[in-house]
Amino acid sequence: MKLNHANLPVADVPAVKDFFTTHFDFTALPMQGGGDKFAVLEGEDGFILNLMQAKEAHITGTESGYPKNFHIGFFVDTPELVREKHAAITAAGFTANEVEELKRGGFSSVTFYCYAPGGILVEVSSSN
Repeated sequence: MKLNHANLPVADVPAVKDFFTTHFDFTALPMQGGGDKFAVLEGEDGFILNLMQAKEAHITGTESGYPKNFHIGFFVDTPELVREKHAAITAAGFTANEVEELKRGGFSSVTFYCYAPGGILVEVSSSN
C-alpha cells in the first residue's frame, strides 16, 4: 500500500501552489476547470498534493485552520540541503525559525520549520 495524496483546504490556492512549486519541487499538473480554486501538484516521488479553496470561515489568508502542530514534513538528504532550503525560503520573505539540531526518539536531525501562505506549518529536516 502506498500513500497516494493529501488534500489541503487553503485560503489562497495560487499562493500555496507557487510556494510548493517554487520551494519544494512540486509540479502543477494540467487541469481542465478549477481555475484558482483547485490545483493538483505532483512531487518528485509521485506524491500528489491537492489544494482546494477552503469554504470554512476559520481558514483565512493568515490562519490555516488546522489543529495545533499540524504540519507537512519534508526530508532532504543532507544537513547542508536543510540550510540551503532555509536560506532560500527566508530570502523569499517567508517566516522560518532557525535551523536546529534536534534529538527525538533516538533520532538526531537538522531541522527548521517555516510557514507557507495561509499559515500552513512546514518542516524541513535531514538526519544528522
